[in-house]
This record gives sequence, structure tokens and C-alpha cells, in this order.
Amino acid sequence: MKKAIAIFVVLSLILTLAPATFAQGSVACESDVVVQADDWLSKLADKSYGDPLAFPAIAAATNAIAATDDSYATIENVNLIEPGWKLCIPSSADAQVLLQTTGSGILAQSSSLTCNTSHIGETIVVYQQAGITGPLATITGPGLINGTTDAIQAINESGGVCGAQLDVVFTDTAYVAEQELATYEIYRDSTPRPIFVLTYGSGATVVLKDRVAEDKIVNIAAGLNGPAAYDPPNGYTVLVAPIYSDQFAGFLSWAQENWDSIKPAGAGDDIVVGVIGWDNAFGTGATTPEALAYAESIGVTVLPLEVIALSPTADPTGQIQNLAAQGANVIYNQSLAFTPASVIATIRALGLWDQLVVGGVNWSMDNSMLGSLGENAALAEGYYGVFPYLYWDDTNQPAVQAAQATFEAKGYPPADHGVGYLLSYGAMDAIRQILVHAINQDGFDNLSGETFLSAMEDLGTVSAGGLYDLNVINGNRAPDRTQIRQAQLDSEGNIVFEAVTDWFELPDTRPLPQ
Repeated sequence: MKKAIAIFVVLSLILTLAPATFAQGSVACESDVVVQADDWLSKLADKSYGDPLAFPAIAAATNAIAATDDSYATIENVNLIEPGWKLCIPSSADAQVLLQTTGSGILAQSSSLTCNTSHIGETIVVYQQAGITGPLATITGPGLINGTTDAIQAINESGGVCGAQLDVVFTDTAYVAEQELATYEIYRDSTPRPIFVLTYGSGATVVLKDRVAEDKIVNIAAGLNGPAAYDPPNGYTVLVAPIYSDQFAGFLSWAQENWDSIKPAGAGDDIVVGVIGWDNAFGTGATTPEALAYAESIGVTVLPLEVIALSPTADPTGQIQNLAAQGANVIYNQSLAFTPASVIATIRALGLWDQLVVGGVNWSMDNSMLGSLGENAALAEGYYGVFPYLYWDDTNQPAVQAAQATFEAKGYPPADHGVGYLLSYGAMDAIRQILVHAINQDGFDNLSGETFLSAMEDLGTVSAGGLYDLNVINGNRAPDRTQIRQAQLDSEGNIVFEAVTDWFELPDTRPLPQ
């Protein structure tokens, strides 16, 4: 009888994949290439084979040759190659053989995996929870679901997880905390027992934090609530992006360090920040006592939180005027989609845009915000956001190119072209790596939340196809690096999210153990 291993995907905003190894002696270089300043692997693959998604063959061949010839580069991250590196270009026939082993596109983003055992005929059941009803359904639902489904299809077509195939089951929770909990309890009591859950909303992160610790089921969550991630310490909640208070503190740190170049005319030297957030665990997640203490330590004033209803019809005029009257020269959005869009449009309509620096949390800077602005998307020009992952605008990155190719092939609507699809499509890579490591360490029959977390801790950081990292080093339960990006108009008049900083480490505002 086939064994089903339950993996509960209570939707994160995040998932990508990993290939197997191959024999070095079977690889030959038809030609060599020296990387130039404007090269990237998919560009070289397009030039060599007419297929940009064949780049894993070049990486695989180069790494195999480099094992015995150190004149060739070793490629650890397919998204990063350096000028001057010598690469191996295999023949078209050899490239096709290599692609059958490594996978193409997003299937080859991470380091090569080798399974010590084969589990063909087994099934790993992926239970997915997300909201396809409720106020956020059209924003976060379809993209997340489709990205996960497409990633699972790609995994299965490339041999699954050590031969085991993934099967997906979906439940709608409407992102209501009570429904998240009820669904989790149904899954927890199922046979077989869950290894992990993947959740999306901060409400789910908060309501499940003690349950998953008690049940020893890992919750990989996109609701980035700091207190839930670190209470209890070394718990079973692992976040896919930096906690909201770290993001807020990092934004303040960046603003303080760059104030002379970004401040509005007549703003003065003192930074006064107003935060507009939803009245829920997400909306209040930035202004924790630890983040406020950090702000005070660097001389930044943070005004009391202005709460706004979670509704596309909520009018932020009063909140904006209250903050402006108190001297705010920075507005930070702790919301997503229609609310930051409404804040942007209202600040423009009030004639205050040139008097304020306007930005927000990572989820606020997304296609869903631009879609909410509609034909007025250009109003977002100048908006800043915390940005701890790659995005659709990073068209020179193989992981993004592969996701884009799949998205287009499926014919999904433009409204789904947001962070949800991209990250859910990518994050299966991290999950697959952890599962393989857990199987190799403890055996397929011993897969559990405990062995899964042990595998994560042994790996330390796990790359989700180069899009972002999971980080559980030294008790971490969230990544701690980001960029700041700005909404800018490209040559065709479209808004793109351009990096205005390099990657930097965020301040640590995790709550102290109680």
C-alpha cells in the first residue's frame, strides 16, 4: 500500500526546486566562454541553444569540469556569475542530457541534491490553505494557489522528492483566524500526521504558534509576526521573510542614513514617522515596543499608529491629515494592495506628496497595489518599500525568467502577476531540499515535524531558488536581509520596482524571551 505523507500548505507566500547530481566524466565542453560584464547564464543559454531556460546545463557542465580543472568557475548560485569566470558550454546534445538530470528553469535554482534512497510509488500529500473568499481573495488567492500547483507539477515531472510524487489538497480559510485554526486541527488529526504547515496570514501565525510547538509541526509562515515567531524561543514557526518590526526598523535606519538625499523640501533634520495600518495582527506588527525603542535610539520619532479598516472603500484622509498635523514627514504603510493604493492617491489629492517620504512593508509594494490604482498606477512613482526577495522586474535572473515562462504558458491574467505567484512558485525549492535532507538523515518512514526542523537547522539557510532564503541559524526564525526599492517609471511609462540600496542586514527587533 502506498504511504501518504501529509505536508500541510496553509499558504505561505512562498515555494522552488532542486536537481540531482550527475557523473563528471560524462561532461565535455564544446566551447568555453569567459563571462563579460553584461552576461548572465540565461543569456548565454539563449545564445548557445536558442533557449534561455537551458541555463542549468551550462551551470552543471561547468561545475562538473571545475571539479577536476580549477581554471573553470564553480557556480554556487545560478543567479550570480562574475566577469572573468570561465564557463563550459556543452554541445546541444549533451545539454539535453544534462537537463534531463538537472531540470530546466526553476527546477535547477538550488544546489544539486542526491537522494540516498528511492521512494518511487510513494505519495507526499500537500495540503494547502488560502483565502479564495473574503476581502483579500482576489489579491492573494489565485496567484498563490496557481504558483504552488505549477511548482508541484514541475517537481513531479522532474522525479518528485526522491521519487515520491506530490499531491495537493486545497481548503479555503478566507484568512479568518478561526478558520485557519479549525483547518489546522483537522489536518493535525489526519492520518498520516502533518510534517509542516504553510500559512499566509498573520492571524494564522499568531493563533497557531503554541499549537505547532506543542504538536511539533513546523509552520512555514508568510504572516511575519515577530512575537509569534520567537515565542516560544526556538519554536516551530519559521517565517519566509523578515519580521515586520525588523522591516520597519530597517526602513527607519535607511531613512535616517539617507535623509539628506531623500527628505522633502523644508522637512528639516528631524524624522517624524506616521504609520497607517490595519486593525489586526498584520497592521500592528511593525510598531512593536522593540521597534519603537530602536527608533528612539537613532533619533527618529514615531507617532501613534493610525488604524484603518481592512476594506477597499476605507478612506485614509483623516489618518493622513492627523499625521501631517503632528508633523509627520514620513508615512509608512503596514497594509497591502488597496490600502497603500488609497493612501498614495489620497496624499497626491491632498497635495502633500512633495512634503512626505511615502513607503511601506514588503507586501505593500506589489502588483496588487498597482492594480488597485488601475489607470492611475503612475501615482505610485517615488513610493519606497522594504524588499527582501527578487521580483518580476528582475528579468535577468533565471529564477524569475523560469517563473515568467510558466506564468505565460498557463495564460494567467495580469492581476495574478504579483508576489504571491512568484514566491509560491519558488518556495517549493526550499521545501524539496529540506525534505530530501530529512529523508537522507532520518529515513522516509521517519519524516515528521521534528526531523523536518532538524534538517532545516542542519542546513542553516535554505535558498528558495535564489529568490530569498529561509534562515534558522542560531535560533533565527526569519531572514534578516533586504533591499529598499522605489517605484519608478520605465521608458514605456510603466511602474517598475528598482533597487536603491544593496542588500543589507536589518536591525534585530525580535522580542526578548519572557
